[in-house]
Amino acid sequence: MKKQVHSPEELERLVEEMGFLPFFWNDIPGFSLGAYTAPEYWFPEEGNGVWDWKGPVIVEGGIAYGKFFENKAGFISMDWFPDFLNYRRSTYKLSTQEKRILDTLKEHQTLLSKDLKKLCGYTTPRTPRPRNPLERQMTAETRAVVKKPKSTREAFDTAITRLQMGTQVITADFEYNYDKQGKRYGWGVARYCTPEDFFGEEHFLNLERTPKQSARCIFDHLRQLLPHATKTQILKIIG
Repeated sequence: MKKQVHSPEELERLVEEMGFLPFFWNDIPGFSLGAYTAPEYWFPEEGNGVWDWKGPVIVEGGIAYGKFFENKAGFISMDWFPDFLNYRRSTYKLSTQEKRILDTLKEHQTLLSKDLKKLCGYTTPRTPRPRNPLERQMTAETRAVVKKPKSTREAFDTAITRLQMGTQVITADFEYNYDKQGKRYGWGVARYCTPEDFFGEEHFLNLERTPKQSARCIFDHLRQLLPHATKTQILKIIG
């Protein structure tokens, strides 16, 4: 039976031990946070659960977190993240909109998701509701027949996911809303930054391996860590 994780400190130690840990279940049995946590930690009625552990593990543990694995979130220790970055950046080419997002983030060093989206022009102003009932009806009918373009939210989410898959962007923390009583509510809003700004550029300058050599090192490590996984499954994790 796998050892169970009950706290952010234990999660941090697990990531350091494994090197790579997807947050969600995937094609490789047992290779996710879900395999190491009891169901009650995912949606606890009281106390903190896995969703609350992410921030402390990122900030205090110095762990890379982002959508690294098939567009889904996961953790990577700093023993392995420089190699992961070395390989992924050699395979992901930036589009014009992705470069605009990245340049904006670099300019500010760190931004909440909603602020980054706004600065890059992905939010659309709300149009005032017509006061005239006939005008409201005409507006509704027009919207019903006009083909909607790809939503700005969808476009931003796609771009920021690709930037994380390419290791250009990571999640630096999650920030929450609080009510008047000081009680937290809702989902955390991701705060983004570049790996260089979060960990320090020096961590990524002295790697002497080529991208292919980095990929090979990661493959050998995952092969040993996951002897039951197929070559195809491991290559999907490496990307």
